[in-house]
Amino acid sequence: METTDEQFKIDLAEIAVEKYKAGSLSRRGFLTALGAMGLVPLLGKGAHAQASEIVICNWGGAASDILADVLGTAYTAETGIPLRVDGAGPSPGKVRAMVESGAVVWDVLDSGAGSAIVMNEAGVIQPIDYDIVDASKVLEGTALPFAIGNYLFGYGLATNPTMLPNGVPQNWADVWDVEQFPGIRTFRKSVRGQLESAVLAMGIPKEDVYDFLDEDGLRAAIAKFRELRENIIVWGSGSESQNLFLQGEVAMGKIWSTRAFLLKDQMEPGTFELSFEGGVLQPGMWAVPQKNPAGTEAAMNFIALTQDPDLQIEWFNAIGNAPINPEAAAKVPSELAAWNPADAANVAKMVIYSDEWYGKNQVHAEELYIDALIG
Repeated sequence: METTDEQFKIDLAEIAVEKYKAGSLSRRGFLTALGAMGLVPLLGKGAHAQASEIVICNWGGAASDILADVLGTAYTAETGIPLRVDGAGPSPGKVRAMVESGAVVWDVLDSGAGSAIVMNEAGVIQPIDYDIVDASKVLEGTALPFAIGNYLFGYGLATNPTMLPNGVPQNWADVWDVEQFPGIRTFRKSVRGQLESAVLAMGIPKEDVYDFLDEDGLRAAIAKFRELRENIIVWGSGSESQNLFLQGEVAMGKIWSTRAFLLKDQMEPGTFELSFEGGVLQPGMWAVPQKNPAGTEAAMNFIALTQDPDLQIEWFNAIGNAPINPEAAAKVPSELAAWNPADAANVAKMVIYSDEWYGKNQVHAEELYIDALIG
């Protein structure tokens, strides 16, 4: 099973596309946001002057056609450098096949820590050149020898106070209290980032969540979800989770912070709140395949440019994805801090997602989880 949460990366691209099509992002704003996500190289920086072409591989999904249409004219016109966006998804298997066959076509990969670990063990990605890329410009722990953090995203507890007559739940134990807090909940259909809520609801400290999740702990967490089965609607995509709140179908639930960032402006005042208490924080990661066509220096220069704190702020303001550069996090407007999973106060409340645990246990956990909720 894939070790990168590709569905989130697809969803992120779709948010940018939706805002561009709706006219709430200018073409340049759209390109700037996509550049920060690694969907396109950054405009006007000149870092790729020696590259004949740059190919960024991401999980573009349904957004690929629009990305290609916009970028095929705008980026090339502004830089003179041909650009291709490959939305096929940089899975470890695909990257390994390219490297081993000597047919590498990607320069930079929008990956995750789990996938990067797998690719590094297979010897198919390059070390990050920390003479070019600045390790201090990412959240501590996300500058690995073979990959570096590019952005942060998280799960939070979203609520509609108008549907909760006894007040909003303050933690995950409250979410499991259906008498005090009646109403329908929503959780993701995939197990990623969901088990943590059940473990916290059992009173386990956030720093001990993954130690608790041995086989007995996993089954205890699954049993906890069975308790809520009749009170849960699952969501499969970010847009589905958003629509559940817009249509008033759920009173609370665990959703991506990027979708909550949109909902804060779409819901009527007083009808939507987000808490990161017991949320889950997860980084995306840059990786560079061995023998990338544009060369190591061009790829590393691109990664270095995406560390620009002002660019990361533009990106956050545009689509709600959190800056990974601590300097950028400090520049987020105070009125938006509550919606930023990278804010220091929010990070302190959250579980740091374990790619290592899910890499080893996801297949088994997924089967148990799906059976508990909808099997």
